[in-house]
Amino acid sequence: MRLSLEEARAIALKNNPDLQIKQLEVNITKAQADQARLRRIPLIYGDFNMQRNLIIPVTPVPANAFRPDAAEGELIPLRFTTKWTSNAGLNAELNIFNPERRTELAEARLQTQIRETEKEAEEIDLRYNLDEAYAAAIIAAEQLKLAASDTLNNYTVWKMSKEQFDAGRLMQADLNKVKADLNNAKNNFEEAEKIWKQAKAELMVTMGYPPSDEAALELTDDIESLFSSYQQSQISSNESIALKKLQQEAGLLNTQLNSTKAGYLPSIVLKAYYGASYFDNRFEIFKGNTWYGNSFINLGVRLPITEGLERSKKLAEIRLQTESNRLSYLSQQNKNELERLEATRDIAILEKKYLRSKENYDLAADTYRIAQQQYESGRLLIGDLSKSNYAYQLEKNNYLNVAYDYIIAKMKLEKAVRN
Repeated sequence: MRLSLEEARAIALKNNPDLQIKQLEVNITKAQADQARLRRIPLIYGDFNMQRNLIIPVTPVPANAFRPDAAEGELIPLRFTTKWTSNAGLNAELNIFNPERRTELAEARLQTQIRETEKEAEEIDLRYNLDEAYAAAIIAAEQLKLAASDTLNNYTVWKMSKEQFDAGRLMQADLNKVKADLNNAKNNFEEAEKIWKQAKAELMVTMGYPPSDEAALELTDDIESLFSSYQQSQISSNESIALKKLQQEAGLLNTQLNSTKAGYLPSIVLKAYYGASYFDNRFEIFKGNTWYGNSFINLGVRLPITEGLERSKKLAEIRLQTESNRLSYLSQQNKNELERLEATRDIAILEKKYLRSKENYDLAADTYRIAQQQYESGRLLIGDLSKSNYAYQLEKNNYLNVAYDYIIAKMKLEKAVRN
């Protein structure tokens, strides 16, 4: 897989499961907002029920309602229904004034905005993690090359030393030291190989692939190109995502506070029903003369009384949450400023350190070039040439590591400003 940094970012934005989860949370809150919007229209539904009365209930009524000569207080048991009853019709309900539902849609919209802000924060974290993983993979690959070169150099020295020992020109102690150096070089190579595989796995996971995926990665960018792009990049002064979310949460708390206060007001509901009722001792629901019209319009007013006690506690809770949100906002401001100052200082130091490391790298490259010329003219042993080559590779690795540290510091600054 040939992979540039921009291509890795695009793959991560498409495949990373954590970012997909945030998008699903945004879609869920949008669906909840749509539900809240639909609850504002009148509720209309039809219903039908059929009932078989196994035991017809008895209702006592005053006897003098039917017999004028009945004794005072005498009761007559009467059955007021039939064996079969049924109701069928249309129901309608409209909340003319519901103080709690007035803010329901506004709360749902604010929840959607908060989820969108959380998704934006996840994108920033993902880009930071992806860039860091990509740069770490480049460094790991360079360190693996350096370890391979060191192992090869030590092997060459050991082979020469073995030939000298066999010829009687080298002592056993010197040969043992050369062999130990070769073993250490092999250990370093295996450790570098493990680090490279781990760095590759972390990069794959950040892009949304399984860590066990053994894709052969070829990173087309290098540390120098990344350093150059980050050195020229300008940090945008966009609004902090964390502060933006706290502001949105403050707006949500304010809406909930107004909604709770409005709960002290009465609610007004208009209800209507249009249908028919069926009464008969036989199950003949298709007989027209056994159905009787039934319709009404009802205007209800509900005045909360004891709910006010619970509501007052809810108001106190929301006010405490509001104060907590205010303090969190101040704390986040201070944290953002501290991270920004730290990253700014690191960048200033690392930029100078990078220039010095680059100079050392150029000096080592020049020294290695001279050593090659001396070796070609027979004035330098191959062991000394190998040492010079390793010193050159080591300076190159130091230079790349400083560039990596600078890139990470620039990433932290960008993240501190955005977060």
